[in-house]
Amino acid sequence: MGFFQMIGGTIFTIIGLTVVIPMASKDDGPVWFGLLWTGAAAVGAIMGAINAFSDKGIPTEEIVSDSTDTRVTRSTEDRLCELDDIRRRELISPEEYAETRKRILGEH
Repeated sequence: MGFFQMIGGTIFTIIGLTVVIPMASKDDGPVWFGLLWTGAAAVGAIMGAINAFSDKGIPTEEIVSDSTDTRVTRSTEDRLCELDDIRRRELISPEEYAETRKRILGEH
């Protein structure tokens, strides 16, 4: 991507030097626009070259994680305590409580 940015910036810099600045100067127009155009294009070309050809631009290292599951696993005791609390507040039925408790204990 940096390479294409460099090429595009170079093309627009050439257009600025050969077309935009001379046209603005010839017609007593705003020369500042031609300078702004050319300067922005040159900065874009330079940034593209830095990204394409140096280590300062595009990342050169990849971080690989061995873990496929990043969820925090809680202890069986914590999960059972939370389940008991839910049952005391009568937010689940006795059948749901028994089924969930059995599943938690089966995972351990």
